[in-house]
Amino acid sequence: MPFIDLALSRRLERAEGQACRAFADARSRLDPASGATSIECAGTYAVFDGINSPVTQTFGLGLFEEATPGALDQLEGFFTDRGAKVQHEVSPLSGVATTDRLCARGYRPIEMSSVMFRIVDAPGDDDRSIVVRVSGTMETALWADLNVRGWSHGHPELTGFLEEAGALMAARAQNVCFIAESDGHAGAVGALSERN
Repeated sequence: MPFIDLALSRRLERAEGQACRAFADARSRLDPASGATSIECAGTYAVFDGINSPVTQTFGLGLFEEATPGALDQLEGFFTDRGAKVQHEVSPLSGVATTDRLCARGYRPIEMSSVMFRIVDAPGDDDRSIVVRVSGTMETALWADLNVRGWSHGHPELTGFLEEAGALMAARAQNVCFIAESDGHAGAVGALSERN
């Protein structure tokens, strides 16, 4: 298994942050009144996708540049000016100084997340009754329905957000949506956000 180091943490945080910025950009294009937007401050992406959106948060805090008090003031202002709670998703590799500054400002952790990854090998002789294909432009509603059913089962509070996500995922830049079928019946979906 590869060693997870600062370089990999930066790549993962940047990829997620860019995908979420593209999500907010798509919402802004489809619904300009939403106020969806993002900024970059001290190497950190701050994304606003709506007050209750799980996308509304920071990405990469303390990984690319020091999270100075001035940078934290600017990031906090970005959210509070829009009526949103300030939420930072922080990598353990962001360092003790970042954690110390957040604690001194009254933040407290609410969850610990791990990003799992694996090396992709050449396709083997798996079950060929399952076919994964790129979804068509006329399948946004089907993709959205399957996405809602898959994610809302364990998180019913996300249902509203997930119902909107289908159109946003289809409109997000550098995004490809997939549908998995078993014996011709759609049963799962996925999305890939392409980045260099």
